[in-house]
Amino acid sequence: MKQMQWKPWLGWGLIIALVLNSQHAHAQYSADFQTNVISGITSNWPGVYFVGLTNFADALVIQNGGVLSNGTGYLGYNSASSNNIAFVTGPGSVWSNRADLYIGQNGSGNSLVISNGGQVVSGPGGQGLDLVGETASSSNNSVAVTGPGSAWVENQSRFLFGNYGAQNTLLINNGGLFAVGGACLVGFNDASGSNSLLVTDTGSIWSNSGTLAFGYNGRYNSLVISNGGMVVDSLGYVYSSSGITSNTVLVTGSGSVWNNSGTLVVGQGKGSGNSLVIQNGGLVICSNAVLLSTSNLVLVTGSTWSNRGDLYLGSAGTGNSLVISNSGQVVNGTCYVGDNAAIGGSNSVRVAGGFGLLKTAWGNDILYVGYLGSGNSVVITGGSVSATNVVVGAASATCDNVLELDGGSLVVTNATGTGVLEVRNGEFIFTGGVLQADTLVLTNPCAQFVHTGGTLIVGNVVLDPNFFRITSITRQGNDLLVAWMMAPGITNTLQAVNGEVDGSYTTNGFTDVFVVTNNATLGAVTNYLDVGATTNVPARYYRARLVP
Repeated sequence: MKQMQWKPWLGWGLIIALVLNSQHAHAQYSADFQTNVISGITSNWPGVYFVGLTNFADALVIQNGGVLSNGTGYLGYNSASSNNIAFVTGPGSVWSNRADLYIGQNGSGNSLVISNGGQVVSGPGGQGLDLVGETASSSNNSVAVTGPGSAWVENQSRFLFGNYGAQNTLLINNGGLFAVGGACLVGFNDASGSNSLLVTDTGSIWSNSGTLAFGYNGRYNSLVISNGGMVVDSLGYVYSSSGITSNTVLVTGSGSVWNNSGTLVVGQGKGSGNSLVIQNGGLVICSNAVLLSTSNLVLVTGSTWSNRGDLYLGSAGTGNSLVISNSGQVVNGTCYVGDNAAIGGSNSVRVAGGFGLLKTAWGNDILYVGYLGSGNSVVITGGSVSATNVVVGAASATCDNVLELDGGSLVVTNATGTGVLEVRNGEFIFTGGVLQADTLVLTNPCAQFVHTGGTLIVGNVVLDPNFFRITSITRQGNDLLVAWMMAPGITNTLQAVNGEVDGSYTTNGFTDVFVVTNNATLGAVTNYLDVGATTNVPARYYRARLVP
């Protein structure tokens, strides 16, 4: 996945230099290019404080332990008010908003920079709502929280990043903190797209006590967690409203974490094309995970997705994909690939190999390949997949769910040695790698097992007797033509024994008379002409044997 390209933050170095060198100080702003410096003092403002009410390029600087206390704060109020900046820097420097804080109410290009231990606080008064990019005319606004001790503490019940505005940016880096007291919605309306958020560097944290809904209705919104950054929330959503929404979350680099204490949903709603990518040592944690709508992707490569609960892949949509590759690690409880009968089809999981000591691995409790839906698949070309039980086509109305093992290993077992791999409404294709299962069950007429390669280690095989049986014994002169229906295995063997004078026979007396090696298809019929077998005495008995 291509990472977002971060533009220079409005030439902060130049802006900061101009601001700090200005000698002007204004309680409120009456013209363009004015600067208010609050340095080492406390300024109490009883009502609303505007940085750029109707003006262009006004600046607020709070430094050297200065404090500005006001009701609601606005940085860029109307459509003519753009390119304003608020700069809060240094330990003890605080901009305290007792009510709401709006960055880009209508104007565009406004910036809030919190650095070197400065802090901005808002709420819990007012409407309980803070905004970046309120209207469609309010775009390209930016917030940066940078440096240890630097913090934006937002105590409101809701925070909207991009209400209608587009292309707004948030940067948390070098140990900065952004704390949201309630729910955070990114890209709230259809017009709010292409908003970009970056949490990067060890110690940089975005903490949400409520839900983080990313791309709520908007499109092309992106979140990057990199280089040890961390995002924490209760419920995480990579949203879809309608159409192709293409919202993306990228967790990349060692120590980078997205920690959801509750459920993580990719593709909520009717949209499609959303993605979660975990790479290069990143970590995503959640209690349950759901891929809901259509054509959403989760890619885990060289990283870990730790799911404490169940995984639903395609619960209310089709064409969703999970790819685990290059030493990626995924752990979950029960996994449902294609959960919904009506709209839970054509979802897929692909597990590919890794490098070095750490192999690609996917661990499940029960794995359903097509629980109710049709046309779902799990393909293993490398790495290791494990489960206590596996069912292909558990309750599907069709026979087109597929489990395919081309390389790596599939291990189906539990602590008591009673793990079951059952092919019920679909097909198991085995071309390479190692299959190890306590019990292999093929009893449904809809089941197919195609075995053309690999190592099969199975404790018990339970087959449908209608598939694996002698179908006919026909006399042809002095010979007997014996036909039987085979099952997949290393050898399908026809054995015979002569009976005693009284018509009885000894079970241990059977010997091979015809052997078919490496049969791949369940239900294939073969035959053998037993020359000279038509005699009155002794009787002749036949049986077919399968060696897995």
